[in-house]
Amino acid sequence: GAQLQNLMNEAAIFTARRQKKVIDMDEIEAALERVILGPEKKETVMTQKRRELVAYHEAGHAVVGALTAEYDQVAKVTIVPRGGAGGLTFFAPSESRVDTGLYSRQFLEAQLAVALGGRLAEEIIYGASEVTTGASNDFQQVSRTARMMVTRFGFSKKVGQLAVEQDGGSPFLGRQMGSSRIPMSQAMQDSVDSEVKRLVNTAYARAKTLLTENMDLLHSLARKLMEQETVSAEEFQAMISEHKVKMMPYAILN
Repeated sequence: GAQLQNLMNEAAIFTARRQKKVIDMDEIEAALERVILGPEKKETVMTQKRRELVAYHEAGHAVVGALTAEYDQVAKVTIVPRGGAGGLTFFAPSESRVDTGLYSRQFLEAQLAVALGGRLAEEIIYGASEVTTGASNDFQQVSRTARMMVTRFGFSKKVGQLAVEQDGGSPFLGRQMGSSRIPMSQAMQDSVDSEVKRLVNTAYARAKTLLTENMDLLHSLARKLMEQETVSAEEFQAMISEHKVKMMPYAILN
């Protein structure tokens, strides 16, 4: 109740600032982003090179997400700093996944690739020696997801249909609690580590191929972000329709 009240108070503030009489979805979305991620930092001064790098980083996430089957739709891409982030790519979660709490293997493998898309865009555009620390949160998400696929969800033939770790809460909804490891042999631990690394490396290679094959779209989105800072879902869909894109074919990450 208190959280909802806080959200609506923020929405009312946005409505007043925009000289509108009625709160609509635009104001609610803006309020939700502020409550969850913190206020926009439009006064933050970034160099042209920094803005361009952030634009390519976020474009990398968006392009991989948009061209990966069964992944959530891109809702908005922005290079306006917010909280501790230089930019953000928002995805609209599937209602069925939110309602059921069930995530397919295909979706989780796509999530790995999408999270790696930002660093990959930096690497492709600027070279391995110029990549930044901006992907640190992405790597945490990737490591956590890949490990759960192996240790909790039975998505590894090598480890098998076993739960070798237990966890409280759903990390996909931001409610991950401390995990507890079930006693296992050193051989099993080595297998887990090997499988996690395999999943991440394969997702990295797939995402890199996808970006390399869709460089025109990557450049176009980055330029658009440099021009207007924020690109809506509708604008991005229009850009996709203007390019000959290549979707990521799905295959289990064996």
